[in-house]
Amino acid sequence: MTPYRPTVSNQAALSAPGWIELEAGLSRQLGGVNASSQSLPYLLKFALSEDFGVLLGGDAWMQQTAWDGGRLSGAGDTTLLLKNRWELNDREALGLEYGFKAATASKGLGSGKTDYVVNGIYSLEDRGDAIDLNLNLTGLGDAQAGRSDRQWGGAVSWSRQLDARWAFSTELSGTWLQRTAPVNQWLLATSYTLSERVVLDAGVAAGLSRAAKDWEMFAGFAVLLERVR
Repeated sequence: MTPYRPTVSNQAALSAPGWIELEAGLSRQLGGVNASSQSLPYLLKFALSEDFGVLLGGDAWMQQTAWDGGRLSGAGDTTLLLKNRWELNDREALGLEYGFKAATASKGLGSGKTDYVVNGIYSLEDRGDAIDLNLNLTGLGDAQAGRSDRQWGGAVSWSRQLDARWAFSTELSGTWLQRTAPVNQWLLATSYTLSERVVLDAGVAAGLSRAAKDWEMFAGFAVLLERVR
């Protein structure tokens, strides 16, 4: 298995070729743009080979509660990405994800416009430690007057395999858009390998900038569903 949860950043490696892998979970956020929000994020992964695959994800359901008490709920946007991987040596690899986010969210829960995404990845694995660096650029379909339509994002995560089942992760991530406040956060999480086909995870994230959410708590899983080729 190759779980991308529980960090924001992805690793260069793809899921097992020929298998459909599902990641899903529950997230609750406090503070930020909304007083609170909940979501059920998911990600379906399918690799045609060790070096090329497809990612389909989004929020199956989400709910936002505004500071004035107003509430919206429904499905979220959907993202479709293609992914390439290049192995540098037995410890290092590069990855590239590219695609778009479709405006499938219920009214008021998304921008209503299509965004285009490209994400570059560097991954290093050595003696139970894993470091993943992500740098991404999003072309925003709903750019406001006087603001750039290009949003930059980045993340650096470090993971440590504690034993055969338990692993620990920490991460710094953020997004930057011209003439708006940056959104930065710190994340701490753990994962547990229940079996060869199931990994559980849970963690917490804290905002590091005024525009970020105050807190986020999340839990979820990654599972190999079925081999199709």
